Amino acid sequence: MTSSPKPIWIALIQSNMIKHWTKAATIFSGTYITLALLAPILMSAGLHKPGHLLYRIYSAVCHQDAYKSWLFSTTSLTSTPAILPSLEASLPNSVMPCVECSAFFGTQEIGWKTALCHRCTAIYVGVFGASLIYHHLKSKCVRIPNLTTYIYLAIGILPIIIDTVVLTDSTNIFTEFKLRHAHIISTLTGGLFGTMSIWYSYPQIEKYCQKHTDKLYQQGLHHR
Repeated sequence: MTSSPKPIWIALIQSNMIKHWTKAATIFSGTYITLALLAPILMSAGLHKPGHLLYRIYSAVCHQDAYKSWLFSTTSLTSTPAILPSLEASLPNSVMPCVECSAFFGTQEIGWKTALCHRCTAIYVGVFGASLIYHHLKSKCVRIPNLTTYIYLAIGILPIIIDTVVLTDSTNIFTEFKLRHAHIISTLTGGLFGTMSIWYSYPQIEKYCQKHTDKLYQQGLHHR
């Protein structure tokens, strides 16, 4: 009896899906950060229902504090649409306690916050950027070296730990500097974490996928 050719086609389909996993990851991460940045644009355009839906979705992964998020402003304060560091950039200190919560999205007068805070925005921008570069290099058959765990910990994770634990609890000269440049520090540490996480994990995932692809191919040949 002639064996069915179905197993080899299944193996080929699975192999192709695994082969193009970086493309899928890049598209997903790009869509993810784009929608987060689209939320304040929708609100500014008067499309509040889809804007609120995006805020609700991203609230599951981010605190969304208004004073720690980028602000998309189209007010008379700026002649063109602008991205401001946070609501602190447009409101006096006396008003800040009213908006220091995740439930405040903004207003048409002062602008609308992004659906992700400074650090989360930088993390996912870093993830998308690194994914895009990694996929391009992979498509060009460029050998991408593995990132060591020590480098990942030192560059990707340690800066966030210092920012969120050491500097937050400190009472030294760094406190004033951190308060004045909080959005810059959060952006830098988040960007490093997102980028390094991709360069640390993707080569390992690719190595596993290659082994699995070879296994599927061998199984397909065996059932021919």
